[in-house]
Amino acid sequence: MGYENADEHAYLKRILENAPDGVFTIDTEMNIRYVNPAFCRMLDFSREHLIGSSITHYLGDLNILGICMTEVQRNGHCNDQETIFKRADGSMVHISKNVQAIYDDSHTIREILVTIRDLTEIHGLNRRLEQTLAERQKSNQTLQQTLDQLRDAQKQLVQSEKMAALGSLVAGMAHEINTPVGIGVTSASSIREETQKIAQRFSAGTMKRSELDQFLRHTEQACEILHSNLRRAADLVGSFKQVAADQTSDDCRTIDLHDYLDEVLLSLRPGLKQTRLTVTNSCPSGLSMFINPGAIYQVVSNLVMNSIVHGFPTGSEGNITLSAQTQGDRVIIEYRDDGAGIPAEHLGRIFDPFFTTRRGQGGTGLGLNIVYNLITATLNGKITVDSTPGRGTCFVIEVPAQQKEAA
Repeated sequence: MGYENADEHAYLKRILENAPDGVFTIDTEMNIRYVNPAFCRMLDFSREHLIGSSITHYLGDLNILGICMTEVQRNGHCNDQETIFKRADGSMVHISKNVQAIYDDSHTIREILVTIRDLTEIHGLNRRLEQTLAERQKSNQTLQQTLDQLRDAQKQLVQSEKMAALGSLVAGMAHEINTPVGIGVTSASSIREETQKIAQRFSAGTMKRSELDQFLRHTEQACEILHSNLRRAADLVGSFKQVAADQTSDDCRTIDLHDYLDEVLLSLRPGLKQTRLTVTNSCPSGLSMFINPGAIYQVVSNLVMNSIVHGFPTGSEGNITLSAQTQGDRVIIEYRDDGAGIPAEHLGRIFDPFFTTRRGQGGTGLGLNIVYNLITATLNGKITVDSTPGRGTCFVIEVPAQQKEAA
């Protein structure tokens, strides 16, 4: 290796021979003067083959060699530089090298010591990592596309639910208004008949005072009935009109929760008449909220339908109670029924889309999923459920009292 001191030479050689990293030296003409066993194993060449040959035969990138030598000439070393060496079988090994100049007494470079570390495994790991990252990125893109599709589907489901609820609302409105309007028509017809009779008697000059008194009493009663039922019909129309407007709008407005729930339950009354359920609105009056009322309508109507279908599937008698209270800047709404309850193994899945225990019996598994999404996404709240089989179910809904308008 060109050392004058034999002891120094022997000591250094022992260290290099046992070094785990590849070590070799070259002269200023790029010819190999020494190689250790680790370097031979790395390139799979014998020591006899390597010594005396030019290092350029084994380099995969000669540009790096030029850059490195320039730095060694200037600074005496070149560290942490990566390049490629060629193995005996033609394959490549990625290495990291540290280069140190060895000077003679006149401070002229006599020999260059190079230590190399095999980075092939690390490069392989990096390639596999890059491949994995690329696959993950592609997978994430696919998942994002799927998520976007699911969100679109969710919007369509919510819109379909709105239209279905609106259709049910119109049918209920027609049914509810039919009664007071029918009574009003009957009262008006009665007034018309009695008026024609009294007019004929008056024209004939045969009208008696008692007949006039009887006519006036009958007309007063009929007008009272007519007015009462027309007023009821007008109230129904006004209520249904507001609820229907809420169903087709995503705008927020200020509501009195008690009064609005009365309107919702009024619209649901045709369906509830076919059951043996008693629905009680226990929300306090004056509980004001600035909220999307259409979402409240859908939530309550879906919960009521869920109770009818799952809580009281046999048509048994039962009770549904709605209550509410304020807690800071939030409103806690509690919906409770005393029906069949939910089995423990189903509690964790009831908000999952398409989960239903009545598949093939009209159940779609979308009702409570729509409830969950309306509360969490539209109303920025949360919903929890507690249920014991045979003892009913309780849904607790927590939403901000003042919703933020959509931008």
